[in-house]
Amino acid sequence: MSLKQIFGYILPQKGFNKALRILITVNTVMVFVIGLLAPFYAIFVQKIGGNIAFAGFSWAVFSIVAGVLTLLFGKWQLKVKQQELLLALGYLIRGLVFLSYAFMGSIAQLIFTQVLWGVGAALGTPAFDAVYSAHTSKEDSIVQWGQWEGIAAIAAGLAALVGGILIQEIGYPIVFIGMSFICFLLGIYIWKLPREVL
Repeated sequence: MSLKQIFGYILPQKGFNKALRILITVNTVMVFVIGLLAPFYAIFVQKIGGNIAFAGFSWAVFSIVAGVLTLLFGKWQLKVKQQELLLALGYLIRGLVFLSYAFMGSIAQLIFTQVLWGVGAALGTPAFDAVYSAHTSKEDSIVQWGQWEGIAAIAAGLAALVGGILIQEIGYPIVFIGMSFICFLLGIYIWKLPREVL
């Protein structure tokens, strides 16, 4: 089986218009970037002076802020005509988050960074879902969403493998700087796309 056939099986093109292919590509990269850290977050927190319980608390801060703001931003986001710009803003904010991780100096900075990450997620995640939904077809939507979810899960798994090796070999700061750079590139790419594309 050739590499093209393997990718054709993993990334089927049926019902995938240009917008969906772009969205899947950029958000798969984002999922991969986050996956470089997520399994190793508690170890990172310990390295800056926290303990396992504090790692749980700080991750809860991110998750709860993201959830509350997603609920609060919902009606406002409906009024935004170009929701892909919210997606770009979410990527850019996450770029700042990973840059902050690279130069983490205190527990207080970590909590602020987790709140910032929650803001980025609250802006970017619903925007992705809305823009993606707008480009799915009624007949194939379950396939189109299922393919995205499957690809995202594979990307997260591969990122955990790669992240463990990278963090062990070159350390957290360099990995975080790379993650930040990629997020900024994703945000700029979406921002610069012609509006009719998405």
